[in-house]
Amino acid sequence: MKKNNSIISIFVLFIAFSCTSEDKILSVGERIEQIVAESDNPAHGGTPSLEDLASAGIQNATGNQASYERAIALAVPTPTTLTELQDIVNNVNDNESGFGNNDILEWYDEFDVDGSPSKSNWTYDIGTGQSGWGNNELQYYTQRSDNVNVADGLLTISAKKENFEGASYTSARLKTQGEYSFTYGKVEVRAKLPASAGTWPAIWMLGTNFTTVGWPACGEIDIMEQKGWDKNTISAALHNLSSSGNTENTKETSVAGSTTGFHIYAVNWTAEKIEFSVDGVVFYTYNPTVKTNENWPYTAPQFLILNLAMGGSLGGDIPSDFTESKMEIDYVRVYR
Repeated sequence: MKKNNSIISIFVLFIAFSCTSEDKILSVGERIEQIVAESDNPAHGGTPSLEDLASAGIQNATGNQASYERAIALAVPTPTTLTELQDIVNNVNDNESGFGNNDILEWYDEFDVDGSPSKSNWTYDIGTGQSGWGNNELQYYTQRSDNVNVADGLLTISAKKENFEGASYTSARLKTQGEYSFTYGKVEVRAKLPASAGTWPAIWMLGTNFTTVGWPACGEIDIMEQKGWDKNTISAALHNLSSSGNTENTKETSVAGSTTGFHIYAVNWTAEKIEFSVDGVVFYTYNPTVKTNENWPYTAPQFLILNLAMGGSLGGDIPSDFTESKMEIDYVRVYR
């Protein structure tokens, strides 16, 4: 009996030693580091598993493992806390639950109340920015009714030639930053574009994390831009760490009557691809075969921007007899 007890005691000690030496109990921070290290892109390895996430303290990790893996791998900045990791999981859950088909109207502005644009929907960029908002633009952005106004069911952004705060032109730039942002969805904007040469209208989106990670790491989605010297053509583009500025991720399409009639400019953004269309006809699809942090930062929320610039890299030369031109918007709708 004594011999058997000794053998049992040695076996128990061996098990205890093995557990403490090889199965080290990880701290929350160490578990998060391990989860991030195991997250491959594209997702294919099955790690971290749903059990790994749960053991780190993540709640409601009951969705698609590959979706969590990809979102963690592409997150900018890299998650280092349990809260940041939980936010990623929550975003994946939200995008894969009642939404996903981008056919449910979630947010909109029909501009049906005269006066200033809704303060619960829109804020403004004011001034000339740095180096003309990085594009050598010549306008001073204001929120005056002379430059931005809602009347008769339309939002009108007016660019004007006038001396104002040291600039020779004024206009407006509206954004939903701080009011509304989203990850994945379909945006539709019905608009009539300015007719004058030298004007540069844009409907676009920017990652909400641009104040922390900067541009172009935050990702930019240009739904519609029009050059100042070609009023029968519009373009769509994407800016990210793989290509920005004079980006290679862009395509143009002809839009006859863009300045005389309304057209619907749209983007359909999913976890797999980003499609751009005019009046329901897709003309450009962005879909990198291998998605990385550099070419696919589009896993985080973005906010909407509407603006009318003067001159600059896409506005070009402004005619000497220019006085005023405007972009009119019937509605902005986001489906998820």
